[in-house]
Amino acid sequence: MPALILQPRLPAFAAGASLRALGVSLALLASPALAQEPAPLPQDTAVPQEEPVSEEAIVVTGSRIARSGFDQPTPVTVVGSDQIQRQAAVNVAQVLNDLPSFRPQATPTTNAIFTNNIGASTADLRGLGANRTLVLVNGRRVVPSTVQGGSFASAGAVDLNMIPASLIQRAEVVTGGASAAYGSDAVAGVVNILLDTRLNGITGSAQYGINDVGDGKQYMLSLAAGTGFAGGRGHIVAGIEYSDDKGSRDCYSRDWCAQSYNTVSNPYVAGSGNTRRVLEGQPGVLILPNTRTATAAENGLIPRLPGPPNPALIASGLLGMEFRPDGTMVPHDYGAYYGVPIFQSGGGDPQQAFYMNFPISAPVERLNGFAHAEFELSDVVTIFAEGSYGRVKGSTLSAQRRDLGNLTIRADNAYLPDSVANAMAANGLATIPFGRVWNDIGPQRAEVTRETYRAVVGLNAKMWGDWTLDAYYQFGRTDYSQRGYNTTITPRINFAMDAVDDGSGNIVCRGVRDGVAAAAGCVPINPFGNGSAITNPAAVAYVTGTVEQDTRLTQNVVAATMQGTLFEGWAGAIKGATGVEFRQDLARGDADPISRALQFYTGPGSPISGKVDVFEAFGELVVPLMPGAEVNGAVRYTDYSTSGDVITWKVGLDVAPLDWLRFRGTRSRDIRAPNLFELFGPTQTSFQSVPNPWRGGAQDLPMVLLGGNTTLVPEEADTWTVGVVLQPNIGSAGRLRLSVDYYDIKLEKAVSTLGGAVIVNGCFNGVTELCSLITRSDTDEITQIVNRNINLGSLTTRGWDVEASYTLPFDLLGGQISLRGLATIVDDLITDSASGRVNRAGMNGSPVSLPSGVPDYTINGYVTYTSDLATLQLQVRHISSGVYNAELIGPHQDGYDPLLPNSISDNYIGAWTYFNINAGVNVWKRGDQKLEIFGVINNLFDKDPPKDAPSSFGPTNNVLYDVLGRAYRIGARFKF
Repeated sequence: MPALILQPRLPAFAAGASLRALGVSLALLASPALAQEPAPLPQDTAVPQEEPVSEEAIVVTGSRIARSGFDQPTPVTVVGSDQIQRQAAVNVAQVLNDLPSFRPQATPTTNAIFTNNIGASTADLRGLGANRTLVLVNGRRVVPSTVQGGSFASAGAVDLNMIPASLIQRAEVVTGGASAAYGSDAVAGVVNILLDTRLNGITGSAQYGINDVGDGKQYMLSLAAGTGFAGGRGHIVAGIEYSDDKGSRDCYSRDWCAQSYNTVSNPYVAGSGNTRRVLEGQPGVLILPNTRTATAAENGLIPRLPGPPNPALIASGLLGMEFRPDGTMVPHDYGAYYGVPIFQSGGGDPQQAFYMNFPISAPVERLNGFAHAEFELSDVVTIFAEGSYGRVKGSTLSAQRRDLGNLTIRADNAYLPDSVANAMAANGLATIPFGRVWNDIGPQRAEVTRETYRAVVGLNAKMWGDWTLDAYYQFGRTDYSQRGYNTTITPRINFAMDAVDDGSGNIVCRGVRDGVAAAAGCVPINPFGNGSAITNPAAVAYVTGTVEQDTRLTQNVVAATMQGTLFEGWAGAIKGATGVEFRQDLARGDADPISRALQFYTGPGSPISGKVDVFEAFGELVVPLMPGAEVNGAVRYTDYSTSGDVITWKVGLDVAPLDWLRFRGTRSRDIRAPNLFELFGPTQTSFQSVPNPWRGGAQDLPMVLLGGNTTLVPEEADTWTVGVVLQPNIGSAGRLRLSVDYYDIKLEKAVSTLGGAVIVNGCFNGVTELCSLITRSDTDEITQIVNRNINLGSLTTRGWDVEASYTLPFDLLGGQISLRGLATIVDDLITDSASGRVNRAGMNGSPVSLPSGVPDYTINGYVTYTSDLATLQLQVRHISSGVYNAELIGPHQDGYDPLLPNSISDNYIGAWTYFNINAGVNVWKRGDQKLEIFGVINNLFDKDPPKDAPSSFGPTNNVLYDVLGRAYRIGARFKF
């Protein structure tokens, strides 16, 4: 395989000292409800904190040992309930994704085009994938709620839609490895969502939202209540939350999408006999507007395919001819540039543009319920029970079926116009290639329902000294149901198109005439011209069906943890924690017979069935070395029924030589065990354009089979974090806090797939073990590739997290003004795999795989005014400039040459800044009781996203940039 030519990123992107200084200086903006290890306000201020930090012993995420405050070696960022309320967030993911360390890979906007996890919202730290960020609820692992699918919502992740946002007290985010404390998945970090189990009184809210263009209507209602009983020995909390997001129109409803930008491969290559590319200085890849599919059209097309064309087809005059709606033919308008694989620009059929039908944001309906009860049996034993229910229903329109030149028309087709039949006969053509976009059949309509049930029972007990015991049993279950209506069935399309005269003047399917059992019931369909399917409902009914997939995920957990003081050391109490955990994860699923036979155009494939048993034991120590200095160590033994045992560990050091200066650092070995879908996942189908080296580089469109692999072993990650926290305590500067942390994560044995092109090239170049994964026809056309999960390659990411805050009284109106900022600077995001080594740091373009690229730096700033009467907040989100694709090189980059095979006409995406504003007014308040009205404007200046291409969604990166435009939310909330 030829070596991949990569060029350095823009010099301006270098994350050197000057950029880090810029990140620190720009980070002095934000909100007190977003705090990295929040500190109490100085004692001389009368303004109350929004998130007070208790000085009594508490267990903070990242450790199993109780201690005062948040001082520990691992960086912890806290998102408080106040910030969730200010942003009128429907789920906590909307607030977490504003933190620079998160990448919103899975949201209702990024999942709108995929049929498996429609509307899911997951947590993804560092852009490493949601399955490498562990999500806890009240410190406990929860059952997964996403399934295998062709989207960026990683299978086996937790959909944050399932958690009631109105009951969240705070979310603690550990930005570092934590497998020694919590087990698998905590590679990039941990998100621990703490629900309010001590609520007193009644709270509720109602809100409405709409986008500036009139779509995206949202409704949300919540109600919760809590009270003590039995003289304060018991407490009960219950709440319910409902939201309905109607979704948005398709991509073409926005001006930035209507021009349909995409990439076009330049056909004028060196040595082709045509020097136009050299003379005009055109690169190998062009980003152009008005792109269309080059090998298919709505009414049918005899396409020009890659590779040498059939001379007889050229002589017939049929090559490049397009059918009109009435079945007559005209030359297809390929426009100014005809792309080698499947794209073209300027002309063509406007009805087969790529982004039609897909909603920008999928409609999502949510219902959540939560209840918690606890009771003191005695002064030393408290029992508790907790239950929750979540239902998320999403729907979307998917693409019409597109046969991109892969169909075959025979000379005796009964529907073939006489002019075409005569031309074929005159030139000895038995068959011709054919491409079609089946608009007359219409798009697939997909609906997905996910329901999650969770129940916990347990006890907390005080033992000897300050030792405590926490033990619980937890049951979790997710029921997943997918229905894909109006989905075409590939073998039936082929049977129905192959129509012949039965000798009596009747048009029938060839398979029926010849007695082919699989063709029983076939109804012929006329593929030439538009509307033929509409006029023949029986044919549409024959070639379409309903995808049905039902999956149940079940999780059982039994765990016990003890923690307390072991003994007094030379510098203070030496504390320890130990515990055991047993977990069982099961997956059972089924699919309809057509899906199991892999015959749908798109679908879930075969059923899933598998189980993993996990036993774990862990221990942790905190040893004071001297006043202001301590070392923390943890180790965990884990035994998987599928892959055997593994040991994870962590060592941390925290040193505070001065009361305003603290240094911290950690070193850890973390793991991510393959999840149920990676191990036992059903075989799924998709179609992928692949260059065929056996046919001179002609572009084939084989079926690609994806699925599980029971021989997978856990991924292993080595993580370093080093940081400093400054909190000067002199004069007014006592309210200043600054933290800077460096992180370095190297992941080995990453679970991934090779990809169709890598498998094909490897086989062609002599890697014989890959050849068994490829199926070729008698003419060497690639018809199928098996692309299953394997442990391969590595992933490395390095960078800096910066957080700063400053709070000061505002005497003019009373209250306080807070400035807070968070920044993440990414030095490297490197993947090493069979396809090569790529550094995606500074890649702002559309996500094409996981991990997708990340900006060089992202800054979030908050300016907040708070008082007893009102709150007002301005939020600023800045994304650095970057490249469209890290594997390409553009004119602005050193070493650019249009003759390079990976050259592109424009590889630059400029810096982007968004502004949001929110406000709330207490129309009535007495103590902690209040009635508040609030409003939010997101994307205040209605800034369009930058245009880049391509992605399945549209000509931009909908992970990084806002694609909805200016949006409004208004509402009211109360507490009595």
